Amino acid sequence: MAGGFLAPVLASTGRGSHVMLFGYYLCLNLGILALAWRKAWRPLNLLGFAFTFAIGTLWGARFYRPEHFATTEPFLVASFLIYVGIAVLYALRRALEVRSYVDGTLVFGTPLLAFGLQGALVRDSEYGLALSALALGAFYLALAAALWSRRRAGALLLVESFLALGVAFGTIAIPLALDARLTSAAWALEGAAIVWVGARQGRRLAHWLGVALQPAAAVAFLAGQEGLTAAVPLANSAFLGCLLLAVAGLFCARVVGRAAATPDGAFAGATALVANLLFGWGVLWWVVGGLHEIAEFVPGRHEIGATLGFAAATAVIASVLRTRLAWPAAVVPATLLAPAMALIGAGALADLPHPLARYGWLAWPFAFGALAWTLRRHEDELWAWYARAAHVAALWLAVVLASREVAWWVERAAAGVWPLVAWGIVPTIALAAISRASERSGWPVARHLETYMVRGGLPMAGYLLAWLVMANAIASGDSAPLPYVPLANPLDLAMLAALAALGFWYFAVRARGWLGWLAPALSAGVLGAAAFVWLNGMLLRTLHHWADIPYRLDAMLRSTLVQTSFSVFWTVLALAAMVLATRRGLRALWFAGAVLLGVVVVKLFAVDLSRIGGIERIVSFIAVGALLLAIGYFSPVPPRWPRERE
Repeated sequence: MAGGFLAPVLASTGRGSHVMLFGYYLCLNLGILALAWRKAWRPLNLLGFAFTFAIGTLWGARFYRPEHFATTEPFLVASFLIYVGIAVLYALRRALEVRSYVDGTLVFGTPLLAFGLQGALVRDSEYGLALSALALGAFYLALAAALWSRRRAGALLLVESFLALGVAFGTIAIPLALDARLTSAAWALEGAAIVWVGARQGRRLAHWLGVALQPAAAVAFLAGQEGLTAAVPLANSAFLGCLLLAVAGLFCARVVGRAAATPDGAFAGATALVANLLFGWGVLWWVVGGLHEIAEFVPGRHEIGATLGFAAATAVIASVLRTRLAWPAAVVPATLLAPAMALIGAGALADLPHPLARYGWLAWPFAFGALAWTLRRHEDELWAWYARAAHVAALWLAVVLASREVAWWVERAAAGVWPLVAWGIVPTIALAAISRASERSGWPVARHLETYMVRGGLPMAGYLLAWLVMANAIASGDSAPLPYVPLANPLDLAMLAALAALGFWYFAVRARGWLGWLAPALSAGVLGAAAFVWLNGMLLRTLHHWADIPYRLDAMLRSTLVQTSFSVFWTVLALAAMVLATRRGLRALWFAGAVLLGVVVVKLFAVDLSRIGGIERIVSFIAVGALLLAIGYFSPVPPRWPRERE
């Protein structure tokens, strides 16, 4: 038989008739069909199949012209029908020996190769390939119905295979009517069908051949998409091709994953790693297709909101697949929403006037709702560190977006210090809310109380400290249209609230013993320093508004009024700290006041005596001296340590 197929090739001069060539091959194939009627002889079937389609492909690549269609199409159809018939006969013959045996090479290879050759024959016809796919789908559905009605032994798997092919070709008929280059993406579906049949029959070669077709189909699809433009959303070759590749990859992942779960079965080598890679491959093409549609059809100003909605919808779909199909791999895209939202949020802060702009008011609530839903369903399946990171990221992202949104609305209503206050008040409210959390707060805070209070609250506390220092450095306290009143102005009230929230949070976390070595540093050092910075800033803003001193560092340092005010104010603070320390028995606070008092004395002789003249110097020395007498009277010595009092 091999000699029969090779004879015309070896004897060819290049000027022969293709009709004679294909007519001769038709006779040979009819002979193989006649033998298949009597005997299940697979090597002979595969030999004829390989020679027929290989030589036909080589001839078409070199000699086919559109004018040859009428004399070539009948032979392609005849060869297709012959090998479909051979596949049916082989399955029915082998069913007597092996239960539900199907030759996957012929069952799926015949339509795959025939459809590819048909695409070359009708490439000049606008809807030729779409009509061909529709005809193939109808043919396979009719063939499946006929075999099912006969109730032949061993035909069940063959009926399932033909039914799958019929549905597949009927499905791709619509996109092919739009673009014939989707043929390559359809190969992925054929490969998925081969994987399925290979798993059903326990045939490893067919199984891995179908897996190998997935990247091959992707390469062919990408090569065919060069220069294409999409005209219709969703119903275009780019998206539908990505969708076909995604569905095929996910289907293969499901089949391989089930085979890998049975180590004693025929596919013990089908590892879970391969199944996970195929799942990731399918998800990748789904994401690529979705992002391509957004880039092509969504206006640029709405891309961030559309991308956010697509990411949230993908997580929800993956979560449903995880629970409904008991598919462990689906938990990964279901719980990757938090980092995706963080990236999209960074883009929103950089490109949008405010987060809720351009349908952000719809996308962000949906995304946060989807994140909470998926985390609650699947957080037990995640690594503990990742679950904690997802909760913390969601908290930080919500605070940052809310701060930006409030600042934008405030900026539209008023200028001056108001937008800066918004950047501090939202984290203050969030930190205060965290401080009030407890084991009765409900999910997710109650279950992850330490995560929210320490990992979520500590960076927020650090931000508030940095905001307080920065605001004191740059903000003069202009709260127009309101007049500036010390303490009773938006900036000072916001800073006072921030310090109160920091204190509440510190004591709430310290009471649970979660701060460890950070507790003394925060209480004695950081919080006290933050309060000192705020009080000095309030003093400077008061001098700026009431004494017309420019709110600049160089101008403030040159001002004699500022230097005198510093000396007196610091001494008052030292007096208050030392008296309070004496009454409460706070030895560390007394020494802090004493250090501040020492700084004032050094400043009096190093700065005030040399740089301040006139009445300011007299006021500075007299006031500081009077306060020193008061300190000596009310708090002359530091309180004892608690052990000494006992």
